Amino acid sequence: MQEGNKRREPINQLCAAVLFLTTALLVCLLSRLKGFDTAGIISNTVLSGIGAAALVLLILDTKRRGGLDYDNARHPLRFLLLYVGCLLVAAACIYLPAAGWQFLAIYIALALFSDSLIGICAGTLLLALSVLLSGCGIPVFVLYFLCGTAGVILFRGLDETYRIGMPLFLTLLLLLTGETAAIVLFANEQLKLSLFQIPLLNVLISLILLLILLKCFSALVIFRYRGKYLEINDTEFELMVRLKEKSKEEYYQAVHTAYFCERIANRLSLDTQALKTGGYYHRIGVLCEHNTWEEVEKLLAGYQFPPAASALLKEYLDEGTGIKKKETAVLVLSDAVVAAILYLISRNGDQALDYDRIIETVFKKKLETPLLQNCNITMEELTQMKKLFKEEKLYYDFLR
Repeated sequence: MQEGNKRREPINQLCAAVLFLTTALLVCLLSRLKGFDTAGIISNTVLSGIGAAALVLLILDTKRRGGLDYDNARHPLRFLLLYVGCLLVAAACIYLPAAGWQFLAIYIALALFSDSLIGICAGTLLLALSVLLSGCGIPVFVLYFLCGTAGVILFRGLDETYRIGMPLFLTLLLLLTGETAAIVLFANEQLKLSLFQIPLLNVLISLILLLILLKCFSALVIFRYRGKYLEINDTEFELMVRLKEKSKEEYYQAVHTAYFCERIANRLSLDTQALKTGGYYHRIGVLCEHNTWEEVEKLLAGYQFPPAASALLKEYLDEGTGIKKKETAVLVLSDAVVAAILYLISRNGDQALDYDRIIETVFKKKLETPLLQNCNITMEELTQMKKLFKEEKLYYDFLR
């Protein structure tokens, strides 16, 4: 993974340079076309260059900030192409009525394919350039800045549940309300039905653009690894078959752990597929000489595991990284509960077991260790986990 980051470093720097030059040169050209004098052209170009430079520094600083959302860090060219497209749309906006500008979609698009901070900063840069070159007033800037920022926040963290209904409704409602306040009333100081034609058309176009954007985003990002997860989370997958042939005990331990990982992930709204994969493959190291992340990484190299699943397995197996993700904590506790119950069943045969007591003991011992000390899982979520484990008494009897 570190080698992949090093290989992408020159690409990131090249994309940053292209972003900066494209922004400054296009603003210079548009300033000439809009009839600015020499001083105005220089001023606009310098201001756009400063804004683009700040955006570039922010993009190059993503590693220190914890990386981009989803797998966007792996696709710098995709973001560059999207940014250039949005830049051209912003350039076209200076020739359109301010009530018809499409900055809501621009903000959300830039954020979804990078992260919220970069999306807001990039969208604001493009909005400022359009306002600067068109001569529109501060109310127009405030309108699209607030609506765009709200849109980014509402669509932040979009996952496989794909709950877009309420965010879509609220962002479009905010856009219509904002246009009424900042453009219809501010510019005309009166309320007439005919004045809403362009704002309503803007809302309709924004709806269409957002639906197209979200469809592309789901195909390229959210559900990109759906097929791969279906393949590797099959008990007949090659690696699982090899695990079963090597050790049936480890195989069934993994299968039962994956069952609980999936159930808990659904209840706590975690990454279900990645967590289920972790359940299946957290013991795959028995196929290697040592059950370490370095060995497992080599084993998985040819199977193209999704990044989220690989990161989960790395955090679980690599003792030096420490556990921070909630999904990893779920995997640790699920494995511990299953291991404890299977062990006691093998020792006690048909004798009845106090499953509630076993579960409480496992959680108590795990939480007393420094293993989960830096994990961001909450006590409420741990309580929900214990509750689910205690509800599965029939499943434990099935293990006999």
